[in-house]
Amino acid sequence: MSPVTASSVTLAAAGSSAGHGGPEFGLPPGPAIAGVWPPGPGLPPPAREVWPSARLWSWGPWHGGELRTAACPGARLLTVGQCLADSGRMHQDLSRSVREGDWERLTRWPGSYLLMVLEDTGRLTALTDLAGQFPLYYTRHGDRTVLSTLATAVAAMTGRTEAFDPTALAAYVVCPAVPELVGSRTAFADVCRLGPGEALRVGPGTEPPERWTYASLEPDDDACFEESADRLRESLVRATALRVRNAPRITSDFSGGMDSTSLAFLAAEEAASPLDAFVYHHPEAPAGDLEHAQRFAAGSSAIRLHVTLGEDASLPYADLDARAGADQPDPAAAAGARLRLRLTDIARRGGGVHLTGEGGDALLGAPPAHLGDVPGTGGPRRLAHDALALGRLRRVSPAKVAHRALRLARTPMDRALSDLAVRLERPSPHPPQWLDAIAWWPPPGVEATWLTSRARRDLAELAVERAAQARRDGLGPSPGTRAVLCELRDSAAVQTRLVEAARPFGVWTQAPFLDDEVVRTCLSLPGPHKADPYTVKPLLRAALSGAVPAALLDRRTKGDYAGEDYLGLRRFVADLRVRLSRSALADLGIVEPARVAAALDGVEWGLTGPFPALNRLLGVDTWLKRRRGGEGAA
Repeated sequence: MSPVTASSVTLAAAGSSAGHGGPEFGLPPGPAIAGVWPPGPGLPPPAREVWPSARLWSWGPWHGGELRTAACPGARLLTVGQCLADSGRMHQDLSRSVREGDWERLTRWPGSYLLMVLEDTGRLTALTDLAGQFPLYYTRHGDRTVLSTLATAVAAMTGRTEAFDPTALAAYVVCPAVPELVGSRTAFADVCRLGPGEALRVGPGTEPPERWTYASLEPDDDACFEESADRLRESLVRATALRVRNAPRITSDFSGGMDSTSLAFLAAEEAASPLDAFVYHHPEAPAGDLEHAQRFAAGSSAIRLHVTLGEDASLPYADLDARAGADQPDPAAAAGARLRLRLTDIARRGGGVHLTGEGGDALLGAPPAHLGDVPGTGGPRRLAHDALALGRLRRVSPAKVAHRALRLARTPMDRALSDLAVRLERPSPHPPQWLDAIAWWPPPGVEATWLTSRARRDLAELAVERAAQARRDGLGPSPGTRAVLCELRDSAAVQTRLVEAARPFGVWTQAPFLDDEVVRTCLSLPGPHKADPYTVKPLLRAALSGAVPAALLDRRTKGDYAGEDYLGLRRFVADLRVRLSRSALADLGIVEPARVAAALDGVEWGLTGPFPALNRLLGVDTWLKRRRGGEGAA
């Protein structure tokens, strides 16, 4: 399907029970897919129907190949994202799925994508990718279901553009590691999100949609490390090779770390000419990546390294309102100037498909919560070994590490949610330590004190409700598996926002680690099997041994951008104070600006800065400001 470019579109209010048009709402410029079930008033040009008379509409500047369609007697399908299957396989598998009534087989193609299948009966089934990089948003409006790939489009189509969910926004700032709190809720009131590995079925009539999880991603206790490493190598090689073959131009991040740099070497093997690769470096606040990137690139004629140099104007907290609004709050808004500088450099070399290592840390690392899985998977000897090693590396008591791991293994999620409610009601003024992360989730830090008493009480009540629900539902994923899924969800959200930020530059960022095949491979292996206190990402190391330089797989450090955070905050602290004094979050009764300002004072005095929480808060504040200003999503 050819791209459709539009600066704005309007839609008559869809969803009145009588089916008549009503007031017009401005829709975000997209790109987006949207629909109303049962069919109601359509979107006027420049939106266009994906299929004739199907009431599923598309608009906006899509990349070539970002939307793909196939049809056979009985059904039509649409993929949104990065579906790397060839057309012949798409048509063949669709025909078989129609005969057998099994749409889940269509999620097994290489790549990562949202799948939408429309049957001739008028029934629509949507299935998200396993990481959640391509979500679907929906709501009920009257007796109709309104859905879209953008939450802002659903809000606009149903008159909810200024109807926000304060509790969801508060949870986003203070409890990002506890997605169970808000579930499918979004920043817009009553607009729901279809999460990773979930499916939605909307019938041709007025009945509510049906939602379920089609892929639980539970680890396989019988999975073998060596076989998983072989599968990971095969899937990563294929993921990069297909992208190189399908893209007229391809570039890559090259931080000198294991994830992005490994992908760059794999892509260079397929490329017909040297691969343009990019590393970022700020001379006043080096992150520690440049030396490694230059060393690895110097050893290969297939890599052409470019260094993007940071400057004062690219520091965190510079020009927070410059970027077009995101569909949902974006914590990376604080570093938006740095991202724009990097994208400008990439675009200057020709743009096109650009590979990132996003997702590698989530899938291949070992979050502290994985220690709660060790007693049941590896037994006392493995727990003693890991506790001793981690104690030495972290300079804490090995006995305390083992104690925390055993306590976590014996703590059900409902009790952890009840404890969270107490912590929200009586927040601690002290930042969490590494030992505190050996838990279902790290406890709220000083950012919980930023909330108003009403916002904390609402979150605490929600945690109590979720605890009761967890008791009713019974067993779920283990602490370690749950932590990985949470980190994977966050990585997918980062990549989603990166794709939209890069679109105006003519750059299509893609993350092979978030491909469904890679996700399945990594998550099928139990967490303790992927963890080694003395080895960084042992599964990736085993998978790519011999395929990338050995020195790359030996790197134990990771780029640290905290220096830039401190430098940026000190340069722009006056602007931040003015912004906080007029915060939209305060207008909604979510935060007390003076308490946030006190945290800024502490950083100026040399205390540790709560930068992740501050960046989330600023992301929400920036998002709310744009929504109230009437601007659409980019």
